[in-house]
Amino acid sequence: MNFAPVNRALSIAGLALTLAGMSCRVWARQTLGGNWSQTVSAKEGQELVTSGPYHYVRHPMYTGGLIACLGSAIVAGGALVFLLVLLTPLFVRRAVAEDELMARQFPNEYPGYKKATKALIPFVW
Repeated sequence: MNFAPVNRALSIAGLALTLAGMSCRVWARQTLGGNWSQTVSAKEGQELVTSGPYHYVRHPMYTGGLIACLGSAIVAGGALVFLLVLLTPLFVRRAVAEDELMARQFPNEYPGYKKATKALIPFVW
């Protein structure tokens, strides 16, 4: 069974989205450096990172993951569409939890950053 779209241009667009999303994740992870944690938790000596992709959205790793899933779903369809539907609420929930943690961790800096920077989609949300 072939899940890939018949349209070559659509396949290329999906692949480009997947690569862009993964690149965003890598950029965000590199920008965080030692501030990164796999779980939503405070770290000793943690800094509020607002540069790189964090200048555009507060949660660029989730944004990149969603973009990559969307691109993969366009290319392969089927189960990857289900994965996109499954991951979206999970990423949104983690973003909300991270916002709450960062607000407690950086009570003076985070409210202004949150007000000035969208959560997942630049200029939208």
